[in-house]
Amino acid sequence: MKPNKTVDRIERALWNAGRSSAPFAGSADWQDGVMAAIRRIGPLEAKSPVRLYEPAVVWPWAAAVAACLAIVIAGYALSGMNTDAVMAGLFWDDPAGLTVNNMILAEM
Repeated sequence: MKPNKTVDRIERALWNAGRSSAPFAGSADWQDGVMAAIRRIGPLEAKSPVRLYEPAVVWPWAAAVAACLAIVIAGYALSGMNTDAVMAGLFWDDPAGLTVNNMILAEM
């Protein structure tokens, strides 16, 4: 970190002022002078705020939504796999073949 000479001087002056036993005898314009010195330092460098939707934050949520959708779609697709639905599908695909197969199975 780059040292700031102005801040170091202020810290040193405060440290020395706190160690001295003499009472403070500042003028009426002392506070104005101090505030002017602080204004000359300027604003401190602020770090940029963290973005809410950074790529590192979005990917886990996107993967969770995709997994939930896959589970819902698989559940919906597999819920229609009962015997009646399978038999109706076989009948619509090949009505004659289904009838022959049923006769052969009935004879067994």
